Amino acid sequence: MRHVLTLSLACGSLAAPALAAELEACRNLLDQRNALSEQAMKAEIALIRTIRERICPLLSQQADRANANDRNEQTIDYQALIECRHKAEEQLLRSQRVLYVNRQRFRFYTAAGAELARQADGLMQPLRDRECSQLR
Repeated sequence: MRHVLTLSLACGSLAAPALAAELEACRNLLDQRNALSEQAMKAEIALIRTIRERICPLLSQQADRANANDRNEQTIDYQALIECRHKAEEQLLRSQRVLYVNRQRFRFYTAAGAELARQADGLMQPLRDRECSQLR
């Protein structure tokens, strides 16, 4: 019994560094995927914002000023802002083709956003291969 316990402790101490290294690799992959996803989303947000600014320039300026002002002293018609965003999204759907749809079904219209989203989705297989599901 004593030899079995000693062997178990020895194996456990050898496995701990390997497990820590695997966990670190999973975290790195997940961080990389999240960074790519964030950059992809920013590209699409910038596009829809440009369209929104063209459709509703005054409302867009008010929203920008309110976002820049920490005290938020200016009141905004949020319903009008939401409606303007919906109009911008509708215009985008009519005027540009979808370049990529990611795993979460988000549509990408910009080349940069589509490429970054593809890269982020491409990291899902290595995450599965490493059995990194505990981190997602």
